Amino acid sequence: MGFCIKMKAFLPVFTILCLIAWAGAAQYASGRGAAASPYQGEELINAVQQENTGETPVPLSVIPVDEVRMDMEAYCLTVFSGTKVEKFPLKIVSVVKNHRPGQDMILVVGDDERFNHASAIHGCSGSPVYIDGRLAGALAAGWDGSVDALYLVRPIKDMLDVGTVESVAQMGRGASAGSVLNYDFNQPLDLAAYYQQSMERLAQRGRAAEMMLPLSGSISADVSTQFGPALRGMGLMPVGGASMPAGAVELNETFEPGGVLSLVLCGGDISLAATGTVTAVTGSQIFGFGHSFNGEGAVNLPIAAGLVHTVVASRDSSFKFASPGQVIGTLLHDQTCAVRGVIGQQPQTIPLKIGVDYYNDPQDRVYNCFLAQDRTLTPMILQVALTGAGEMQGTLPFEHTVRYSGNISLNGLGPIHIDNVSSGQNLSDVVMDTYSAVGLLMNNPFEEAKIDSIEVKMTVEPRNMAASIWSVNVSNTRVRPGQTIHATVAMKSYRSLEETVSMDFDVPQNLSPGKYVLQILGAQQYQAFVSKMAPQRFRAFDMSTLKSGLSDLFQYRRDRLYAVMAVPSTGIVLRQHELSNLPGTKMLLMQDAKRLEPLEPYRGWAESRLSIDRIVQGAAQVELTVEQQS
Repeated sequence: MGFCIKMKAFLPVFTILCLIAWAGAAQYASGRGAAASPYQGEELINAVQQENTGETPVPLSVIPVDEVRMDMEAYCLTVFSGTKVEKFPLKIVSVVKNHRPGQDMILVVGDDERFNHASAIHGCSGSPVYIDGRLAGALAAGWDGSVDALYLVRPIKDMLDVGTVESVAQMGRGASAGSVLNYDFNQPLDLAAYYQQSMERLAQRGRAAEMMLPLSGSISADVSTQFGPALRGMGLMPVGGASMPAGAVELNETFEPGGVLSLVLCGGDISLAATGTVTAVTGSQIFGFGHSFNGEGAVNLPIAAGLVHTVVASRDSSFKFASPGQVIGTLLHDQTCAVRGVIGQQPQTIPLKIGVDYYNDPQDRVYNCFLAQDRTLTPMILQVALTGAGEMQGTLPFEHTVRYSGNISLNGLGPIHIDNVSSGQNLSDVVMDTYSAVGLLMNNPFEEAKIDSIEVKMTVEPRNMAASIWSVNVSNTRVRPGQTIHATVAMKSYRSLEETVSMDFDVPQNLSPGKYVLQILGAQQYQAFVSKMAPQRFRAFDMSTLKSGLSDLFQYRRDRLYAVMAVPSTGIVLRQHELSNLPGTKMLLMQDAKRLEPLEPYRGWAESRLSIDRIVQGAAQVELTVEQQS
């Protein structure tokens, strides 16, 4: 049970709020910050009372919304530069009843030159607001482009309900991931379709006037803005500009009301952190933001204090440019009115290793990082980190090839191997493959995927490998079973240069006479062919078949030519089990719906592959006549 529930059983609610507000104010005044405390609930109240030796301090009480009047004195605490928490005067404009059903808010305006200069500031979310010396709540929302620094204040009583048993049970762990992505696992796995669908759905999520969290990191502005629509849909505002890696900032590693509250989404050699503000600290418990992050209920995200380099003022959108310190706690609850975490608890993270071999860089770069573990955030932050690492030494040349390989290691199931090549696509193919694989694993409907680590190596070359199939000639269009066909494939490569390659195809030994079509395919067309002929290979029924389906998808290298010919078959498919060339009597027996689950017909084909130094697109076909064996 959360400490709010326990305290309600011990003291009246008003007394609890007073004690929590006094504890936060005392920490701020003393400059001690928030040391980790083992106390919870009633034990926390007893501990606070035992600290009151000598002269008993007057507790700073909480002001309910119903008592707020326009003529009262108000101020907030926040950081504009460095780590210093400062006091900024506010004016009360109005009390907004039922801003959302059952939720009141207080409308205030900044009464300070710096606040007015910057309008509403992203990153101030959670700044505690005091009215007539009593804690009222936190800055929670504003309006981009507003001439005045207008903010909506979330009442503190709503924030302190976050993390109660009832709230967590109602929200559920990772509730938003399934509703946002909503991928149909009954269909064959498709990395490109999954990537497009999930990115579009994330971009469509609206945030209204809610204060998004500035996302800064040790990557270029171009990279962070490249994924802007989807990041904004997740409550993150990419602000660009290089920041220091997580932990590189030397801080007094504590949380205090008005201080920086960073969500460290990627840490280590590459930093990506979202910036908000601490509202209250009581013992080891910390409250902040005054609004949800993604509203997922129970979460497990790394949190750190931080340093504000500056407030970037703009009439379009002002924000805090900040860097995180060392991870010193875990965010555990993400709900409508606030977030709540615990200090001293280590979060669950995923080790990430990125290697980059750039053609004009004398040094092979290796970035050792960690990713926050979350079903929606992890794939997104992974692709931002990969893109940032790949372009750390500059954007890719206009003509380029990227060779990439890696492993996604699953606890108890072993690794999924990635090994492919891309040309003229920047890093989009690398990003799509890794994003989709991790996203499908973490959002599967079967069981929780336990990813032990992710490792990716990228090699960038200044050349164009793209080519398209132009024509195909075969040695003979009238063939017999068992005969080898020699095919000459003409390709158009970069700047319309024509190249030819030869490949052999063996006609199946037991093929019946008749008309057949031999197809020469590039990798994308070959994958589409296999998905149509054998969709069972890419359907997932549990974690084991999900892993095998993803592994099969990664077998289709782009630097190959494929020759295929559909052939008659009398087999059947039972889930992923292919039973080819069954006798008719056995097929009738197995197709009895009373005996087994529904079956599918087995579709057979013959094929050959040729590795070439080109990435081939397109298709061509030749009609063959298979004659009677003499």
